[in-house]
Amino acid sequence: MVFKMEDRNQPPKLPEEPMQKGPRLQTQYDPGVPASGRYIDVLMREAYEAMKKGQYQASAEIFEEILKKFKNEVKDSEKNIINCELGTLYFWLGDYESARRYCEDALSIKDDNDQAHVILGKVAMSRFHFSVARGHFNKISEDNPDKYIGLCFLAIKMRDTTGAEIFMNRAAGKLPQTDTELRICRAYFLLLKGDADFAGKEARAIMPKCEKDPFLLGIVGEILMTAGNYGEAIAAAHKILVVCKENDQALALLAHAAYAQENFSAAYNYADEAVRFNPLNAYAKTVLMKIATREGNYALAENIGTQILSDSPEYALGHANLGDVYFVQNRYELAEIEYEQTMELMNSDTKGARLRKARMKFIKEDYKGAAEILEELTKVYHTYYDDAVCDLLLCYEKLGNEQQKADLMDKAQMRRGFYHRTQQILQSFEE
Repeated sequence: MVFKMEDRNQPPKLPEEPMQKGPRLQTQYDPGVPASGRYIDVLMREAYEAMKKGQYQASAEIFEEILKKFKNEVKDSEKNIINCELGTLYFWLGDYESARRYCEDALSIKDDNDQAHVILGKVAMSRFHFSVARGHFNKISEDNPDKYIGLCFLAIKMRDTTGAEIFMNRAAGKLPQTDTELRICRAYFLLLKGDADFAGKEARAIMPKCEKDPFLLGIVGEILMTAGNYGEAIAAAHKILVVCKENDQALALLAHAAYAQENFSAAYNYADEAVRFNPLNAYAKTVLMKIATREGNYALAENIGTQILSDSPEYALGHANLGDVYFVQNRYELAEIEYEQTMELMNSDTKGARLRKARMKFIKEDYKGAAEILEELTKVYHTYYDDAVCDLLLCYEKLGNEQQKADLMDKAQMRRGFYHRTQQILQSFEE
């Protein structure tokens, strides 16, 4: 949260009394206060009112005006707060460089500024610079729950459920169980452990509490997207874009939802726009990678995948998706290397993780074990359905299960136009 009150779940309220952690706001004329001071108070009130209304760009411009016009009148402690507010606002707006600059200015005034490190950690996480994010979160005071919430979000981003659980429990020792950020951490953690039903319900309940924080709303949207609630994920993304039209995280979320709904043209456009705003957005690049793979453009998919890992070597899903590119080309040795790297970095139990577990069994010629996992994955339609069907056809071929293969081929015929690989496999069986 930016402007912290006792209840972290509530949006910032404009104080009627002098603030404890910010500049004093005049509510009545005081002849002992210089005119410039009274004008600063008016501007501060306007900035917080704009923030409260979701007018983040307008709020940022007012704060910037204060720093520019009254740099000699504003105390360092007040500059510190304004810089952090600007850092948060520009982070929400998707202008990560401005967010970073204002937070660095805050740290130049007070080097143990927890709020600046919270924002810088989130900026680095959004750029998929995980070691940088970890460094900032670790600089936050030990007694501040934001330290553990930040580290938990980072572990979730990396799909490290062990780390996520550790930091979630530490945060839980310092926060009420109803805390919004703690609830988000818990919902995402349980989603990664395989409980999509609870995660979806919890995300749905939490969403109204996050509408004043685009970062949290984006994470809730990711939970809904991964749990298969595409319409609600899209709604969350659009709520962000109404007030932050260049928020690349919301655009990447729309890209994933469009891909899941097989609107590949829209998925490409959303992902491309997200990458234009943030060239390091690996979540968006993954959609471009999946579309290239689906179209059979494996060289492009591989190029995107290697670039993601060059920028973010700790990104477990980057290794997983590059492994997928190799697997569908039957380059099993390379796929195995990437999948092994994935398992070293993450330990989640999502549908994607199950698909890759089956593929590792296939590579090791445990076709029966692979088929058992894939049969479960093909019972319900989801983003990995076509790949699961293709993999299962290959398993049945290896096992000599001709009747099961024939039955599955009939089902796959309806999907052959949606995926280059499906068409390719069916043609190989029909020759």
